[in-house]
Amino acid sequence: MRCRHCDYLLFHLTRAHCPECGQGFDTEAYRFEPGAVSFHCPHCDQAYFGNDDRGLPVPRAFACAGCGTDVSLQELRVVPERDDALGWIGSVWDNRKLHGLWPAWWRTFKQTALRPTSFYREHVGRSTREAWLFAMISSYIGMVPSMFMQFLMMWAFSSGVVQNALSLPGGAAPPPPPGAVFPVWLFAIMYGFMALVMPLFGPLAVGGIWTLAIQAALAISVPQCQPMGTTFRTTLYSFGTYVMYGVPICGGSVAGVWQIVILINGVKTVHGTTGWLAAIAVLWPIVLLVGLYLLIIALFVGAAFSV
Repeated sequence: MRCRHCDYLLFHLTRAHCPECGQGFDTEAYRFEPGAVSFHCPHCDQAYFGNDDRGLPVPRAFACAGCGTDVSLQELRVVPERDDALGWIGSVWDNRKLHGLWPAWWRTFKQTALRPTSFYREHVGRSTREAWLFAMISSYIGMVPSMFMQFLMMWAFSSGVVQNALSLPGGAAPPPPPGAVFPVWLFAIMYGFMALVMPLFGPLAVGGIWTLAIQAALAISVPQCQPMGTTFRTTLYSFGTYVMYGVPICGGSVAGVWQIVILINGVKTVHGTTGWLAAIAVLWPIVLLVGLYLLIIALFVGAAFSV
């Protein structure tokens, strides 16, 4: 729990002012691990522990159980209860240097995936770079094994392994004709390139286009909506579900549906709108794309039957 201006440690203070630089601070801006700190009445030193998901006491103002005096969070003295007690501003992901990269990613993933409303209510950050980094790491975790499995499948079909395995008793399947088999190295380059590049730029491209569509819908239905940068970060933090792409067969479908649910919750929370308007803003570009796809299929089928 350090001063944002001079980095002075702010534990044990009886006034909400940094003794080093004189700047005031707001205790409610900090987050604490559950049980890592206690909050003490300035009049009788009665101790309280945080009881919300930010490690702060609720309600923020109350009558002290020890002396009966009305106190608020800003008046309480913050005392560390453990040697590793920390207080930080922002999300765990923004403060991953304190927690470690993978613990911070895991905790952020769990919160966005399982409690998106809580995550978006507290924090979507001010740094698009931080949101993109979270989305990129999540995409790499899911897309790299996905591309590897697809490479193995294409190699198996291309090389005749599957045909031989499925051939009838009495002999192997005939070899594929010359030129029908792509070299293995070509598949390796193609899928290796996709595994390296798609997680890097995919969240930016997909998230950017999706953000434009969402913001256009919100501009019509929610006049007091947040700026586009906030929507972009909201969208990027929904890419945590891309870890599911590493699950064979159904992982991609689960990731897509899960991401939509998270993003609807995020748009609703961040922009202060209703669930229905948030769902329309998130889903309308998907419905449009599916409609265009079905129209193209229908045109091709119609053209085939008319020949």
